Amino acid sequence: MLGIGIGTGYSLLEQIGTIKRLQDRGAFLFGPNNTFNDFDLDVHLACDPAWHSHYGRIELPHTDQWHWNRDICDQFGYRYVEGIWMDGLWMADKSKISYNHCSGAQLLNLACNQYECATVLLVGHDFHYDGPQRHYFSELSDQLGEYPSTLRKFSKFIKPDGNDLLGNYKCIAEQQGLPRIVNCTPGSKLPWFEFGSLEEWL
Repeated sequence: MLGIGIGTGYSLLEQIGTIKRLQDRGAFLFGPNNTFNDFDLDVHLACDPAWHSHYGRIELPHTDQWHWNRDICDQFGYRYVEGIWMDGLWMADKSKISYNHCSGAQLLNLACNQYECATVLLVGHDFHYDGPQRHYFSELSDQLGEYPSTLRKFSKFIKPDGNDLLGNYKCIAEQQGLPRIVNCTPGSKLPWFEFGSLEEWL
């Protein structure tokens, strides 16, 4: 199965149509946070518990909704997956995922392990602050920004100790035994994955 791991970078704006065409051909869409405003997701996860406190239950009747917090799962009826801290993705069994500091990496864990995708395409994985807005603050969706002022935060992508988002993805890329992961994000700052064009998969 072909999976598409959706991020929330600005480059996603120009790829929405192509992503939907690939979904029509059978690709599974794994989307975080407010990406359900633009896509009929197959799998959804928002890792920040404050996001769920702010928005409450999101009704997505045709979407598998996951979380690692059992209280959130019990309250909203989402699927529970145990989260643990480790470098890379948890691949030993299908009962756990690695936290990896962000929803996108947790969804990648689900795509590779729980859903056993043969290939995962990364889109919207820009990971830079320069240029236009990011994280659905504006222009991508008809809805207001995904992070209103009560939730808005900027995680540093590069930290001296390597315990950052880019470092987490580097650990994932260097991990053995994963399915094929292709970065189809124009201008992405994730250099450790094979780069490709989304149109090649149509």
